Amino acid sequence: MIRSGLALLLLTACATTGPSLTTTIDRIAAEPPLDRAIWGILVTDDTGRALYSRNAHTLLVPASNRKLFSASSAINCFPLDHRFTTELLLDGSNLVLRGGGDPSLGGRWAFERDQDFAPFVDVLRSRGVASVADIIADVSRFDRVTEPPSWKIGYVSGGDISPVDALAYNENVVGVFVESCAKPVVDTDPLFVPARVTSIMCGVGEPDVLSDATNALTVEGTLPDRYQALTSVSDPPLYAAQALRDALRHAGIDVRGALRVERTPGSQTAEKIAEIGSPFFVQLLTVMLKNSQNLYAEMLFKGTADPPSSYERAEDLERAFLTADVGLDPSEFRFVDGSGLSPDDLVTPAAIVQLLRWMNEPARRGLFWSVLATSGEEGTLRRRLLPLADRLRGKTGTLRGVNALSGILAGTHGRYRYFSIIINHHTAESATRAIDEMVTAIADF
Repeated sequence: MIRSGLALLLLTACATTGPSLTTTIDRIAAEPPLDRAIWGILVTDDTGRALYSRNAHTLLVPASNRKLFSASSAINCFPLDHRFTTELLLDGSNLVLRGGGDPSLGGRWAFERDQDFAPFVDVLRSRGVASVADIIADVSRFDRVTEPPSWKIGYVSGGDISPVDALAYNENVVGVFVESCAKPVVDTDPLFVPARVTSIMCGVGEPDVLSDATNALTVEGTLPDRYQALTSVSDPPLYAAQALRDALRHAGIDVRGALRVERTPGSQTAEKIAEIGSPFFVQLLTVMLKNSQNLYAEMLFKGTADPPSSYERAEDLERAFLTADVGLDPSEFRFVDGSGLSPDDLVTPAAIVQLLRWMNEPARRGLFWSVLATSGEEGTLRRRLLPLADRLRGKTGTLRGVNALSGILAGTHGRYRYFSIIINHHTAESATRAIDEMVTAIADF
């Protein structure tokens, strides 16, 4: 009995000789040059007891961790099986393409360009329509603030985000492919977008790809021998109308007139003849959170408000939901867009952890474990924290000088830990590695 008791004592001693969670996180945060940054960290257990806290109630730039809040607000407004619709109306000899806030039309859910508008082509053929006059893109579902004023100059380029409107096509981006700098040949996807190469210098680097008011592209600047990228269009509703015109022409339906964008409610006598539904809202939510898709976040968030939907009304709805339903202190968050691109978005690690605890309540756990990023799966955690694939669901965030990862960790016997790690004002390339090292330590329970 003495020997077995001594053995148990030795095992217990060995099990507690490793560094504590506090020691490990403090050591990682103190490594240069990360020691010069601002860290905000909170780790809690099931009871809400803080296992580690640093600047937990300090307002920090969250980057795409902001999407945790806009997604929750959208879930409060839309049924999971809701479909956003894009409508086709016949107004005399004109066609009206009316946007309903669907970010997915012609995007990652489409596999053949000519099939994007197949329901519209079919109904026109069934009516014997061989030609139409104008195509009118109706975006009256949203107001006219298409870019949050706090977005930095240059955000609306390079494929990260585009102006946010009630109509989108192909996620509002165009693929650009250039072969041979000496004698450049440029192709686009979709093919109906015109592009030209001008004012170039051959060399190492990336050119500027500019979209004009008609969505035509110009490639200029330093150009390598082979270049490919995605670039945002300048006028999303016009882009959708251009795509519809292209589909109609391929189907043998002539478009005689012009393409126009209507930003206020149009004719009340137009006849709705067809509609295209989005995938289920929960599927769109998965793209928003797992892939951290900015356009999805902006359109779904803004669309929570009644038409004409505005950021201001969407923010009011979200604020009421977060304070009343989630129980957040309103002084611990401020959001001015839906995606987290704005450096004026601010939130505390404590508010994020409180939201994560709300997400992981039994009634909501299954939903959020299915839509949050998962290690090893498609999305922002596909190459990170792979040993934790079965235990971790989270949300990443990245801007210049900002990295974040917040999430839920499952332990044994039904236990959970909740964490939010945000680093602001840093210049290091090692921030992601440091965050992952911290999460690995947090998961040791």
